[in-house]
Amino acid sequence: MDKVKELSRLISDRELRLTAVVYARLGVVPYLRTHGRLPDRIGGPWNLIPMRLVIEQRGTDPELTDDERLVYEAILREGRLPGGSVVLLDEEEKRRKQEKKQLRGRKKP
Repeated sequence: MDKVKELSRLISDRELRLTAVVYARLGVVPYLRTHGRLPDRIGGPWNLIPMRLVIEQRGTDPELTDDERLVYEAILREGRLPGGSVVLLDEEEKRRKQEKKQLRGRKKP
């Protein structure tokens, strides 16, 4: 469960759901159903095209299909992202601000 906490601290739930949609589009679902886990590696540099298409077609906060939910739950259960993850710029900005705030809090005696 610690892996899931660490993963959720680094990546927002919205980003994880978008990542699940992209993984499903890349054909992960049959492997997941057969083996009960995510493959060791998924995709490559071309993952950017499906990500862009998913966001264009479904926005940045999509409702997951059953197959996509299966992938999302596997990501949470395994606590790993074998094909990288979707990173939304607004979420990344929030993380940076939070990190700066934490650093300022540590420096004060």
